[in-house]
Amino acid sequence: MYQDYSQTNDGLIHKIMDDNKNITSMFIHELRNPLSLIKGTLQYIEMKHQEVKEYKYWSQLSELILDMEHFITDASLLNSITTLNIKDTNLLSLIQAVVDSYSPQADTQQKSLTFRHTDECESSCSSYPCDSDKIKQVLSNLIKNALEATEPGNYIELILSICLTDSGSMLSIQVNNNGQPIPDDEIDTIFNPFVTYKTGGTGLGLALTKRIIESHMGNIQVSYTDTLTGFTILLPL
Repeated sequence: MYQDYSQTNDGLIHKIMDDNKNITSMFIHELRNPLSLIKGTLQYIEMKHQEVKEYKYWSQLSELILDMEHFITDASLLNSITTLNIKDTNLLSLIQAVVDSYSPQADTQQKSLTFRHTDECESSCSSYPCDSDKIKQVLSNLIKNALEATEPGNYIELILSICLTDSGSMLSIQVNNNGQPIPDDEIDTIFNPFVTYKTGGTGLGLALTKRIIESHMGNIQVSYTDTLTGFTILLPL
């Protein structure tokens, strides 16, 4: 009797993935409860004993709790990131809106933040099927990283175009900057979850970015020289 092992293996893989998600969800849930109790207890102590604010390391406790809350939030996102809400989206308007939201911050830091696109994108990207909220998150992550890597006088540029690849025509979103280059010893691990080279970072921003793009059947690449760092997102048309 013929046995379709491919379907059996696919089912097993999906079961393992679902089990891992459930375990992660339980882990996150169990972390939230004691963290909330610790946070509430510290707030109560501070309310009843104002003098604790004068203790040398008291303020660091709140900062550490905030870091843990961010970590749990990012871990929760990482667990559910492949669940997409696909709808037709005007990518031109979406990217411009994200750029506009970060323009005041860029201006304050004396950095140039711009967006441009090729003419052929007008028709191809006016109604593109994607999860708009998650694509916004991707662009926000990349722009925030670029703002951290650049100095006054530097630029950050987003470019939307259509390019030819071995797989056919692909939609390309580039996020380039001329700030500090990524060190050679970091480049191979920047997309790995929980790996960070920034003080206070969770190491999940680029990992989330990569998973979101891959869940859209695309990929993300990084390239760099001494004068330019670029993240290129390729999405199917």
